[in-house]
Amino acid sequence: MIIDRIENAYRYFALEPGIKMAFEHLLKTDLTAFEPGSYPLKDKIRMLIFDSEQTNTDRITMEGHRRNIDVQYWVSGSELMGYAPLQSQSLIAPFNEEKDYGNYEADASFTRFEPGMFAIYFPTDLHTAVTDEKCTSAVRKVVYKINIE
Repeated sequence: MIIDRIENAYRYFALEPGIKMAFEHLLKTDLTAFEPGSYPLKDKIRMLIFDSEQTNTDRITMEGHRRNIDVQYWVSGSELMGYAPLQSQSLIAPFNEEKDYGNYEADASFTRFEPGMFAIYFPTDLHTAVTDEKCTSAVRKVVYKINIE
């Protein structure tokens, strides 16, 4: 997992060509002009736009992927993002191969993400979002899904 601010995105271009493409798209795109949804881009990259109100959950589960890197960027609002390295955690339900998605039981450490911040989650990184009680606005988050197969 990598946490940083958008002005430092160039530092991560060499990690994976799809990460560079995602950041280049992010930097030149008016993300407020899109409706929430999924937008296919080039070279196995998909952009997802999420608008959400803050909601607490009674149970925290961690999300993990096997074939995708997530580049998540906060346009507005803030969230607490949980992270745990994927080790021997238990899946809560069978892994969804078609959607490349699994929910795990795991203990997480949390970081507050605010506008202008991003996270890169690799297949070895479990992650989850929970309410930031200090947030007073709706959250707009952009997630680039980068298929690395």
